[in-house]
Parts: sequence; structure tokens; C-alpha cells
Amino acid sequence: MTDALPPNLPPPTAVQATRLLIYLQRVTQDLAALRQPDAVFGIVLRDVLEALGGLGGTVMLVQGEHLIVAARRGQTDDSVWQDRSLQEPGPSTDALRTSTPLFFEQAGTLVAAYPDLEARTGGVAAVASAVLPLVEDGRPLGVIVLDFKEPHHFTPDERHFLQTLAVHCALALDRARLASNLEKQVQDRTAELEAFVRFAEAADGETNVLALARQAMDVLTVLFPGCTSAYYDLEDGQWRVKVYTSDLEAQPDLLASIKAGMPLDTPVFARPMQTGQPVFVDGWDPEKEHFAHTEGYQSVATFPLMVGGTIQAMFALGIKDTPRWSAHHQAVFRSVGRSLRLALERTETARQLAAQNAELLARTRALEGFAALTHDLGLTTDARALIERAMTLVLSLLPPGYAAFWQISGKLWHVTSLIGDVGKPELQTAMNAGFPVGQTPSLDLPHQTREPLFQDQYDPTRDTAPELVEHLATVATLPVVVGGEVTGIFTVPLFGPRPWSAADQAVLRTTVHSLGLALERAEQARQVTAQRDLLQASNEELEAFTYSVSHDLRTPVRHIASFGDLLRRELPELMGVKAERYLGIIRTAADTLNTLIDGMLDVSRASRQLLKAERVELDRVFSAVRHEVGVALPQRQIDWQVGALPTVTGDAGLLRRVATALVDNAVKYTRGRERAVIEVWAEDRGQSWAVFVRDNGVGFNPQYGDKLFTMFQRLHRQEDFEGPAVSLANARRIVARHGGTMTAEGQPGVGATFGFTLPKASA
Repeated sequence: MTDALPPNLPPPTAVQATRLLIYLQRVTQDLAALRQPDAVFGIVLRDVLEALGGLGGTVMLVQGEHLIVAARRGQTDDSVWQDRSLQEPGPSTDALRTSTPLFFEQAGTLVAAYPDLEARTGGVAAVASAVLPLVEDGRPLGVIVLDFKEPHHFTPDERHFLQTLAVHCALALDRARLASNLEKQVQDRTAELEAFVRFAEAADGETNVLALARQAMDVLTVLFPGCTSAYYDLEDGQWRVKVYTSDLEAQPDLLASIKAGMPLDTPVFARPMQTGQPVFVDGWDPEKEHFAHTEGYQSVATFPLMVGGTIQAMFALGIKDTPRWSAHHQAVFRSVGRSLRLALERTETARQLAAQNAELLARTRALEGFAALTHDLGLTTDARALIERAMTLVLSLLPPGYAAFWQISGKLWHVTSLIGDVGKPELQTAMNAGFPVGQTPSLDLPHQTREPLFQDQYDPTRDTAPELVEHLATVATLPVVVGGEVTGIFTVPLFGPRPWSAADQAVLRTTVHSLGLALERAEQARQVTAQRDLLQASNEELEAFTYSVSHDLRTPVRHIASFGDLLRRELPELMGVKAERYLGIIRTAADTLNTLIDGMLDVSRASRQLLKAERVELDRVFSAVRHEVGVALPQRQIDWQVGALPTVTGDAGLLRRVATALVDNAVKYTRGRERAVIEVWAEDRGQSWAVFVRDNGVGFNPQYGDKLFTMFQRLHRQEDFEGPAVSLANARRIVARHGGTMTAEGQPGVGATFGFTLPKASA
């Protein structure tokens, strides 16, 4: 007989997944608002240790060629996690080098993998550890280490939780680092620019490089009357002029030449490219310098403009009436050149800052959106609403595109949910009709491999009807796994090019994984509801049956017994042996039927009685039951061997029925023994208690053991062992209602062992 799960009690894996989602929601919400690394360390270590019950944690960050301890929680300085060179082998450096988390689940596995770790660090390794690399856009940032004082099996949900947390921690640390570095760069560049007051005032805060070059030319024209100056960009392997002084308009041949582009090996450009320093040429020789149409100049200077160590532009100045560069004139040109370089760097920094701020904003929105999504996914069990909520979040973080959820129906891929405009009416029509399974790689591959497929440059020719999807530039397709099976494909096609960054992939993976968990929870909730409805219907049927037993069966039984007695009184006192035997059979059968009715009513009451959660001392329960046996059967000599029994949570009255059933069963089936031995003991099984009652009675054939917990089923003759055969069935129902199970083992002529388990956090 199979018992349904109690209502409102989801499977343990769903409980764990939901619990980890709650922790992940809280961490991502907190990380989204942080700008300081220390605050990131505190939140991550606190929540991870709380979520997994860890002993302590350490955060180590990359500084130059070393991995340095940045924060600890619940650990002392004698931990094995110490500062070390990135070149040294070890669990932290290995995890960071391979970008792969390391899990050591049993005592000694860490030391076995790294035998010299304790000797080199002077610390003692924990029983179990997890080492999580922090990597952002391929750049190693550090590691998070978690230690446990007991062996710890990292479940798939825990591993996904830790890896996702490491990704978000890396994002938060990188955001804090970028904000700090960029602020410092802006401050440094601004300080340098302020040193060149005169040019700064002339430039008036201009950030357009070409406009700044024009202002520099105006300043130099005042300082060097009659000079010619020009600003060149490195473009297509040549120096091409972008801005120049107006006097070049009067030199059409020279202007045409520099507009066409100057070769890289032109000496006046090649030398500063090699040295990174300005070049001053006295006694200008056009032929020697390979610079045609410049006969009118006597001295020339060029200043390389570098950004991030790379020369990106060149500023040139030609003087017609001065054959040599004086120290004063060189200083003036250097000053203007440095100002231009600083302005160029400032402009580039401002551009990078704007781009990085936009990226930081996108990442912050992703963190906040994911936090909101995990909250929303817990509020509904409607599958379509869950899918569309996930799609809406993803589209809010990406450039224009659409999101679709595909499922297999027959031999076709069909769209079951869609958010956004697909861009072509004919594509929408084709999607409604469905694409063939096995001929649409963008959907088939994730379904077969169970791995996401990120296409930075989407190739429409690979899929069915490429002319319908040629307007798509970038596509991500991810399998949604529910209950271990791929239930559908989550696709995000974009209309413009978009390389999928590590942050993009992390957000999509996490969103789809969370969606899978939410859909699994929704399905489990639906099943629990169905089971609850079925159980309610069964209870109603049982109540109707109980009513029938109480009223419809009891009366005929009383009539049989009563009229049997009346019949005996009407007959002569001396009757034949057969008549006396027949009347005795009638009385015995009526009594037996009454006993069976009482047993059924007892099972019914135990099944319908509300559970009262309280602390129950099993020592006292079994002691009381033994006392009842001694009072009822004083003639029995029983050797009781009772061990220590735990205190559990449950209904005291119902659990006493279980104890009574097991003890009475042992007493009954040992009455033929010269020395009856009954043992009672308990075992701690981590999450539950197991309680056993063993006897040396007649035992039973294990082949028929499944009948023991079925009402009215017997393995022995009723003439040998009386009773209605319902007590064990009743005990099993009671234990199941407490979230436990019952077991039975036995051998004929040897004895039997009956047991039950109860969870330590019993309902």
C-alpha cells in the first residue's frame, strides 16, 4: 500500500533550492548597492556561511604577482589560507588559474591533494572546503574560500549557488575597483592639466580633441607668428591631417600631399614613433626628410600624442623664419604638446568613464533585476507568467530584440511564449507554424547538449528558412531544465551586433536556471495540490465507510449475537455436541467481527485525528507501555533490554499507539519461548531518529513481509495468534503522518525486528 505525501510538505530538494534562492536574492540586492570592497567581503562571507552552515571563510585578492588575504570571517590567522605567490601551486592559485571551483568534501581530501599545504602555511586544513575563483571578463580578481568543520557534500544546487554568487561578487568587486580607479585617474589628469594654466584658460575646458588642437594652434600662432601647425591621426597605416592652420590654404601642393596621407617611415614621424618623445629638427631639409613641398620652412617639430601607452596622434609645428629651436621655444612647444596629450587622455578617460558607467549601470540593473526576478518567481506558480516575467527582465537589460520560449510538439518546435516584436511578419507566421526538430541547430543543440549556445555573430544559414532570420545579428539559446529534463528552450535574438560578455552570460544563465527551479516548484505545487485533493476525497470516502461500519454493520452483528443467545435459551439445556458447536461458532464469529469493526474504527480515528506537535520523550512512552504489559500479563517472564531513547516532536497520544503496537506484537509472538527477549533501542541518522523493537519470537517469512502493514493480513493462523491484524497498519499510518517510515525484518523461528523513523524536525 502506498501512502501519499502529506500536504504542504515539498520534497527536500525543492526546499533546499528555494532556501538558496532566498539567500541569493538577499545577496544580490545587497551587492547592487555597494561601492566598497570591504562591504562586499562582509556580505558575501556572512550570507554564504549562514546559507551553508560553514565554519569560516576567507577572501583573497590578486595584487601584482601575489594572492593576498583581504578578509576573514570565523577563522584565525593560523588558517592554511595565507598570502602566496601566484606562481606557487596550491588550491587557491590552481582554482584561479583554471577559473574552476574546487570542492573538497571529506576530511583529508585537501591535504591529500596538496600534501605540503599545512607544513608550508603552518595552519591546519578544515574537514571540508570550497575554493571559488573570482573572474571578471577573463581577468582573475581573487578567490573565496569556505571551510566546514564536518564533511560536506556540495549538492548541484549548492554548487550553482556558490558559482553564481562568485560571479556576482566578482561583478561587485570589479565595479568598486573601476569606480575607484577611474576617479583617481580623473583627479590625476585634472591636477596635471591645472599646471598648464595659460593653455587651460585658452582651451576653456574643451573636450573635443580637434577643437583643442585648433585652440593649441591659435596659442602657437601667437607665440610663433607665421608658423604652420597641423594635427594628424594614425589612420589606415598612414598619418592623415585632421586640423591645420589656415596658411596651408595658400600652399595647395603641400596641403594636397598631407591630405593624401604621409607614410609611416617619414623621418619626422618615424622618430617620435620609436622614442615616444618629441622631435626638433633644425635646418629643415625637405629632401632629407622625404617631405615634399616644404622648402619654405627652416625648423620643424613633432609631438607624439599617446593614450594608454599607444601613440594615436601627432602634433606638428613648422617655423619659416627661425632655423634653430631655442630651449625656450622647445619648452613652449613641449608644454602645449603635453597639454594636448593630457587633454586627449582626459577626453579618452571621459569616454571610457562614460562607457564604463554605462556598463556599471547595466550590471547594477542586472543585479537589481535579478533580485526582483527571484522575488517575483516565488510569488506565483503559473508557468506562463513565470516564463514571461523572466523574458521581460532579460529584454530590459539588452539592446532591441525579442524573447521566445520554444517547446517540442510532435516533430516541430513551437513558440509557447513570446515577448517583443520579431521584426518580420513572415517570421512570425513561420514561428506560429513551427520549425522542424533536427533541422534547427539553434534550438536542437541546446536541447541535445543541455548547455547554452551564445552566438556573437548569428549565422542564419544554419537554421531553417534563413531568409526569415537574416535580420538577426546575435542570438542566445538556453535550455530550461525542470526535474532533470529539458522542458523548453529560452531564446533571446537581438537585431544588432552584441558580443555576449561574461556579465551577459551570467545574467542569462542565472535567470534561466532560476526559471527552471521556479517551474519545477510550480509543478511540485500542482502535484501537491492534486495529492491533497485526492487525499481529501479519500478521507471523505473513509468517513462514509466508517459511518457505514458504525451503523450498518454493527447492528447486524448485534442481531447475530443476540438471536444466537435467544436461540440457545429456547433449546433444551442438553443438546447434541454438533448443536453446541454450531452455536459456539456463531458467537465466536460475531465476537471476531466486532473486533474487526473496532480495529477499522481505530484506524479511521487515527487517520483523521489532527496532529498535535509537542515534545515526546520516547523513554517515558515505552516505559509506560512495558508497565501495561506487566499488569496485563503478570505470569510472563520477559527479558527487557532497553537502550536510551530520544525526545522527538510529534503527537504523544498517536506515538504511544505506535509503541504499543510494536511492543504488543513482540510480546504476542514470543509467548511460546521459554525465555522471551525483547530489545528496544534508537539510532541517530543525522536528519532523523530510527527506533527499533526486536524479539526472539516465531518470526516471519521475509517473502511476505509487505503484507504486515496491510489491514487484516496475517502471516500466522488466527488460532495460534489472536487479534484483528490492524495494529501494524495503524502504526504505519501514524508514522507516515509524522513524515517517517516503518520497516520490518524477520526470519522464521529466529525472530523479528520492527522499526520506525521520525524526522528531527517533525511536523
